[in-house]
Order: sequence, then structure tokens, then C-alpha cells
Amino acid sequence: MLSRLLALTLAVMPLTIDHAAAICWFGCPDPTEANARQIFDNLLKQRFDKPGKILSFKQTMTERLEMHATGEKGFELFFNASAQFPEGANLECKPDDAGKFPEGCSPSKHYVTAPRNSDPKGKQYVAPGETIVFDEEYRFYADGDGWKGPDGVVYKQ
Repeated sequence: MLSRLLALTLAVMPLTIDHAAAICWFGCPDPTEANARQIFDNLLKQRFDKPGKILSFKQTMTERLEMHATGEKGFELFFNASAQFPEGANLECKPDDAGKFPEGCSPSKHYVTAPRNSDPKGKQYVAPGETIVFDEEYRFYADGDGWKGPDGVVYKQ
């Protein structure tokens, strides 16, 4: 009886689960360092008004997550990176001679590409030629047959 039930379940399953969900029914491959580097590149362009050149990008740790209240699957990828800004960035946020920053600009030297509640608010000034270091993490959420990154893109393996 049990073998018949299993056979029936396996026969009907393709009719009830769309192809994308079927792929992830047994788990999707984890997001990769290459996915995180692409997100870093995408978010650099959004966060800073001048182009930055990625000098280094290194994954340092990963962690799978499950939101207990919703059952939603997540994945965190931690990394260190550096980027140089030959032209600088957000030049309108340069502090005056007294060290005061313009309205809407952050004085913080803690740079992030995907800000969270505790991270600096507002644009951050980057002097021309300056290299800045990033030590942050990206959180991905399971989305169909891939993982949605903090840049809003779904990454599939």
C-alpha cells in the first residue's frame, strides 16, 4: 500500500508543482561568491555617483537561515572588498573647512553598499583617488528556483 501511494505521489507531483518549484523542492544551490561580487558591483553604481574600480573581493563566511515565523529560507554571505574611486564620489558631500557635512550627507567613514538600520544614513563623501574598504554581508532570500539578492535580482545556478 505504501509503495502504491509513493508511486502515485511521484506520478502526480509534476502536475502539481511548476518546474521552478520542483527544482528547489530538494533545495537550490547556495548563492556564490561570484553572485555576491556582481551584487557589489551593482550596488556600488547605485550608492556612489562616480565609477568605482573593484580592487579586491573575498568571501569570508556563509550562513544558511530560516525565518522561524514565516518559514522563509535565507542565506548570508560575508565578505571583505575594496574599491578605488579615481574621480572620487558624492563630491557634493565634501565637508567644509570647519569639518561640517552638508545636509543629507553622512560624516561616517564606515562604508556599506547594502545599508541596514544601524548603518550610516545619507550619501558619503569619497575623495578623488581614495580606496575604501568594505566589510559587510549580503542577505539572500529563496525565490522560486534562485536567490533574491539585496540588489533585487534573482540569481540562479
